[in-house]
Amino acid sequence: VDGAASSRTPNIVSPITTLCENSNEVFLDVAKLLLTYADNILRYPNEEKYRSIRIGNPTFSTKLLPIKGAVECLFEMGFEEAETHLVFPKSASVEQLKLIRESIAAERDQRLQREQPVQPTAHTTTASASAAAPESSAAASTQPVSPPLLQPPSLVKIQKL
Repeated sequence: VDGAASSRTPNIVSPITTLCENSNEVFLDVAKLLLTYADNILRYPNEEKYRSIRIGNPTFSTKLLPIKGAVECLFEMGFEEAETHLVFPKSASVEQLKLIRESIAAERDQRLQREQPVQPTAHTTTASASAAAPESSAAASTQPVSPPLLQPPSLVKIQKL
């Protein structure tokens, strides 16, 4: 009964939930690929080359295929299996693709935000500098350009959202 009930849950939940069971490093690598596939279709909807993924492609076969939940996310996006490719047909819902893409992107952003505070060198240095020399913290606050340079560009974008 539980299995039947879980198979009736919304399609967005199960493949992404499965994908989220992977370690942070694995999830972030796979998310990057899945988001690239989705973004290419959204940017170039009439380009056939972006609507097709060759199953024998080394990136697909080594970085996506072995990861739990990854291929299922492609199917949830709307990809269908052909003989040698996964194909995003013209009849597939772009809205569904966007939903899955946004869910993966949201999880990726959360994971990146969780990683950000765990940078002890930045926090320790800031805390000790402000405690030891109040003037230096005042001087540092007049230089708003410095902190963003310590962070990857993707984290800077997330903070602005």
